[in-house]
Amino acid sequence: MLRLSSFIFNSDMKEVIQKIAFFFGLLALPVALLFALPYSTEFARHFIKDDCYNHGAWIFDRLTKNTTPIDVAFIGSSHTIHSFQEKKMESLLNNRFHLANLGYCRFGRNLEYLFVKELLANKKPRLVIIEVHEDEPKNSHDIFPYLAGTKDLLVSPTLINRDYFSDVFKGASARLEQFKSQFIFQEKYPNTDLNSYGYGESNRIATEQELQKNSQGWRKWAKRRNSPEIEQIQLKYPYSYLLKTIKLLKSKNIPFVFVYLPESGSKFKNPLRMDFYERYAQVLILPDSILDDPANWMDDMHFNDNGAAQVSEWMAQKLTEIIRLDLDCLQENKN
Repeated sequence: MLRLSSFIFNSDMKEVIQKIAFFFGLLALPVALLFALPYSTEFARHFIKDDCYNHGAWIFDRLTKNTTPIDVAFIGSSHTIHSFQEKKMESLLNNRFHLANLGYCRFGRNLEYLFVKELLANKKPRLVIIEVHEDEPKNSHDIFPYLAGTKDLLVSPTLINRDYFSDVFKGASARLEQFKSQFIFQEKYPNTDLNSYGYGESNRIATEQELQKNSQGWRKWAKRRNSPEIEQIQLKYPYSYLLKTIKLLKSKNIPFVFVYLPESGSKFKNPLRMDFYERYAQVLILPDSILDDPANWMDDMHFNDNGAAQVSEWMAQKLTEIIRLDLDCLQENKN
């Protein structure tokens, strides 16, 4: 009797498990189909039109539809957007080079990797400037899942990725919206934006209270930092994408440098991961005279037009030195 009961129980459980597996298989099928369909980069960029001044769509147009070349590209966050005035720098460089500010709001090395990948697929830059700040961002960029192709979304370069499942969910949602846009609503994209410059203008001056609050925030941050052991684990995620970006640039023989763009109140003379960056490229450090002037800040994190003008003048001089050195090295290699 015991054996018979056990057999019946096992048979019932097996049937229940099969039904559960069948049910979840049915749920997974449409998701799998969504990821099997081609995902349009143009749709993705216009899908996020309400984020970051619609900069995603502008970057797509600048790289794929605007025929103006890009000799020097700036990659980074909104710090980059509000730091580098391309038109001013081009003028200071006697209009010999075309510059593009491809910054995007907030931090995330995975998103920067996507932009560099698209940049190299469509343009032939002579130099890429990559932003660094006080510390490396430990999370995925919140816009990454909406812009990433299926392979980039599903195949993470490291197991240390706490945003993986939420990214996949958001990526599936974006693909569903693309399906609806294409086959149900048949929506059309806005007109192409052929503006060549991505700098974000602002003549606002930060208040003293804003700057003080930023300083206080950084002092609190310094006190509650994780242990070095935990930080090393957390850094595996941003480092993996930064190394993918570096590998991509090196595969195309494109030189690159880092530029340190801190917030107003951190008072870190150098980025915390300076040793890591210097293994791969030069790190440019802004003069204290720019950082310490309260009149140069739009808010506690970004430069205003006055500050950006000074940053751009300084960067134009650096570009002159870097490009000349690069040309000299190329000439030596030919000889």
